[in-house]
Amino acid sequence: MTPTELADLSRVLYSPVTLSLYLAAAFVYLYALTTTVGRREERERGMRARKVGLVLAVAGIGTHIAHEIVRGLAQERLPLGNMFEVTSLMALVGVLTGFIYMQVIRKRPELNGFVLLGGALVLASALLMYSEPGPLMPILDTWWRTFHVSLLVAAMGIFAAGFVFNSLYLLRDTGELAVARERERQLEGSTVGAASAGDLDVADETSGIGGRTIDRLDATVDDGRDHDAEYRAALRAGVSVPRLVIGTFLGTSLVSWVFVYSAATLAEGLTRFLTINLVMVAAALIARWFVPLLPPTATLDGIAHRTIAFAFVMWTVGTIAGAMWAEQSWGRFWGWDPKETGAFLTWVAYAGYLHARATKGVKGRGAAWIGVWSFVVLMGTYLIANYVIVGLHSYAGL
Repeated sequence: MTPTELADLSRVLYSPVTLSLYLAAAFVYLYALTTTVGRREERERGMRARKVGLVLAVAGIGTHIAHEIVRGLAQERLPLGNMFEVTSLMALVGVLTGFIYMQVIRKRPELNGFVLLGGALVLASALLMYSEPGPLMPILDTWWRTFHVSLLVAAMGIFAAGFVFNSLYLLRDTGELAVARERERQLEGSTVGAASAGDLDVADETSGIGGRTIDRLDATVDDGRDHDAEYRAALRAGVSVPRLVIGTFLGTSLVSWVFVYSAATLAEGLTRFLTINLVMVAAALIARWFVPLLPPTATLDGIAHRTIAFAFVMWTVGTIAGAMWAEQSWGRFWGWDPKETGAFLTWVAYAGYLHARATKGVKGRGAAWIGVWSFVVLMGTYLIANYVIVGLHSYAGL
């Protein structure tokens, strides 16, 4: 095949093939998650759905890897030379790592839907940065690129997975706090007493964070009501839709404004800006609907912490490797270039998250928020240093 034919094939493998498979697998897994609280026959359908989701996810990862290989063949180099290629590989690493971690290590396949949905969002965002296959800048054509860039891209993908689980933790915790406040309000002036209220807990429904116990509505009372369904509805209602929509839109805007700045026309930039923000809002609303079906907050907190800790080591080594490459290329280890500064700020932000996670007075909800904002810093570094503050590391136009 000619390089042009290989480039066309890689584009098709990327979108619509891989993107469609990721989305299909995500929604199949999310459907399977809804069956975990149903009757036996519903749970059996959920198990079959998980098998379908597994096939779709593996197929999507396979076509994504095939895209990377074919694109590399089309340009006779590793696909790590521009924004599109880096974002595509970030999505692949995030999906592959998160999928293996959930499926094999943690044995929590019901959470694969969120991993794949997050990967699909990153995959789709890369289309906004698409560049045709081409040669590298001479300064990038060195073995340091493979070592330094691969580590940082892998870390970014895993940080993205950590962001997903910190966000899910915050949604679940918000619902639990709302239920707890409502229970306390109902018990004010009651003869039951606060001590008795704490006895109404149910296994696997405790957060385990900060010593707080969140219990379901008393399922032991036989009054003909479906207390489990009431508890799930209360958890979902505890997450305010207006606040979630506004918060997600404004939070995404902290980074997505870059696409307005970098677009050829204002209309194109606003279209990209609104598309990214509204897609993120839709994803947040989907996650809100699944809040009652998520595992306890202690589980989500642990997954996010382990994920980010692993990525932090890769980011640290990759940043050090970048300094060594800079000394070889430009004759100095560090020069406070925009992306060097952003990489350092990202390291500080995630170091703060890991420190907060180990601090008694901060861990839990406070640490999760630091983790979310650390990802915003990471994305700001990635986009602003390439599109806005041009420096030695700005390769967005390649």
